[in-house]
Amino acid sequence: MRFFLLIFSFFSSFLLYAEKKEPIPSHLMVGPGLFDIDRSHPRFFTQLEYRWTVHFPHLRPLAAFFLTTDQNFFVCGGVSYDIYFGRRVVFTPSFAPGLYYHGKGKHLGFPLNFRSAAELAFVFKNQSRFGAQFNHISNAHILFKNPGVNSLFIFYAIPFASKKASGKKSSKLDAVTQ
Repeated sequence: MRFFLLIFSFFSSFLLYAEKKEPIPSHLMVGPGLFDIDRSHPRFFTQLEYRWTVHFPHLRPLAAFFLTTDQNFFVCGGVSYDIYFGRRVVFTPSFAPGLYYHGKGKHLGFPLNFRSAAELAFVFKNQSRFGAQFNHISNAHILFKNPGVNSLFIFYAIPFASKKASGKKSSKLDAVTQ
């Protein structure tokens, strides 16, 4: 419980001082990774993750899916928070509960698991991103067996402009041309 209070306090402090900037576009993140990196037999995986643009600064809902070479998969939904260091570097912690199926690979003790992640990315001029994400998935001791797993994911995030943002640009262009 202390951990969740600490996380809530951390995010709340950033929410109070969030700058008003242009809206962050939605992103589709794709890339390869290593599942269970701190064990003797890590497995490769492919991950897809989508993050939506919302009107609340830097806080973004997400949905993610990965599949390993051992046919493990995890599907989750949660929230992330972008913390910018200048205009080109962004650090993003996230939390997402989800369902895990062990396939022919590592059993995590319970289908309901929680992913906590931290990522660091470079932001290009077109708002695409290239970076790395480290995540930990575990069942939070719902059952007595809680082996957990650590993974490293290298990604490219493709930006998608929101309809509202694209509407603002076209209205400005229309005003200038008239």
